[in-house]
Amino acid sequence: MSLCSRAVLQAGRPRAVSKPAFLCLRRQLSTEVHESPSSPPPPVDTTSSSSSPSSPPQDAASTATATTATSSSGGRKPKSKHADGLLHTIETMPFKCYQEALKVLRQDKEESLAKIAEQQKAIAGLKKLHNLTDDNPRIVKMQEHIDQLKLNIDKNNPRIKYNYDNKLKVDPYKKIYQHWDEEKWRSMKRMILMQRLEQMNVVPDLLPKINPIIDVSLRFRRKNVLHGAKVLARNATRYPSVQVKQFDSKKRLVTVLVVDPDKPNIEKNGFDNYLQWMVTNCEISIENPMVIGVSTSHNGRDEVAPYEVPYVHKGENYHRYCLFILEQNGRIETPGKPEPIKSKPKAKEGEAAAATTEAKEGEAAPAEAPKTEEVVPTAGKSKEQRIKRLGFNLRSFIAKNDLKVIGADLWRVEFDNTMIDVMKQLGRTDWDMKYLKHPEHI
Repeated sequence: MSLCSRAVLQAGRPRAVSKPAFLCLRRQLSTEVHESPSSPPPPVDTTSSSSSPSSPPQDAASTATATTATSSSGGRKPKSKHADGLLHTIETMPFKCYQEALKVLRQDKEESLAKIAEQQKAIAGLKKLHNLTDDNPRIVKMQEHIDQLKLNIDKNNPRIKYNYDNKLKVDPYKKIYQHWDEEKWRSMKRMILMQRLEQMNVVPDLLPKINPIIDVSLRFRRKNVLHGAKVLARNATRYPSVQVKQFDSKKRLVTVLVVDPDKPNIEKNGFDNYLQWMVTNCEISIENPMVIGVSTSHNGRDEVAPYEVPYVHKGENYHRYCLFILEQNGRIETPGKPEPIKSKPKAKEGEAAAATTEAKEGEAAPAEAPKTEEVVPTAGKSKEQRIKRLGFNLRSFIAKNDLKVIGADLWRVEFDNTMIDVMKQLGRTDWDMKYLKHPEHI
């Protein structure tokens, strides 16, 4: 019986197969089962190789390995079986063309290693002779050449490429894997992101140019959000999970902020920028790709502007919520951060009694024992007033804090059938307000 017929019997009778034909296939299968002998598969024939005088004798370990490999494969013929009865990789197979290609790659690797040693020796001589540092442009250029030579060595290794394509033993710190990940991201996902940012006028409305170097992905309620996709109002009541993918091994401190450039301003008949969310001093690395999420730690993070639920009135166009990942050179301390309540330690009863006795023996005694007072934190700004939300200027904020844009993303929210419920939950009284176009613009 063919494999197709067996697959039909295992999957049940499909609509395309009639009932008589299905019963006929079942009878054929039962006939084959009765006629086929129920004997186990023959064992591996290792006597021919061991009995021949030209072949080397086999030990017990190699025979056991061959038997284990055959039994684990379910009696199927192994990919490559040599005289020792062991399975070999493609590098050891007797393919002349492949072996000649491996010789060429080994020779190229030896030449590249010689060039790397020569460049490293030259760098050490320049540092010693001219007292150059690692930041010197000449040293940096020579080091980049060394890194490129190392990448070329790994690029030509077929085993590394095979492991990467099949996701086997992929070390995230290996530069060749990071290089291939970045190439894959730049070939498609980054191009889509830049297209969305330009089509929706994020550039130049908020920033004159954006050059992202990390991959940013957003999730609302455990659902991935594509770049520039529309999110329902009820799904955006909680801040999104922000995950990044770096293409180097550097540890960074970043600021995550979301700006709404479509806040209507009736007085000036235009729109204002509104800071929707800001979190500073977030640590990211190749081991910790989740910037903000359920499982992330809050140590060292500072939520300068808590997340506000997006809302859009009826008659408005969709609002763009632009998320930026800004790299910091150091920690950012925002003024107005509430300090923890501190209190003086209370005096023990024995110490208080001794102090009272000494006061009686002295010149004068206090009328009442001193009471411990709690130190109330200084009257700083509340958490909502630590930064100005309405009219937030992203360009000046980046210039003032010496930040660098390394990632971006955006999503959209429009008025839908869940928006009124969301606005009522927020306690807004203008939930029934509607924007109408002026007759001159109709």
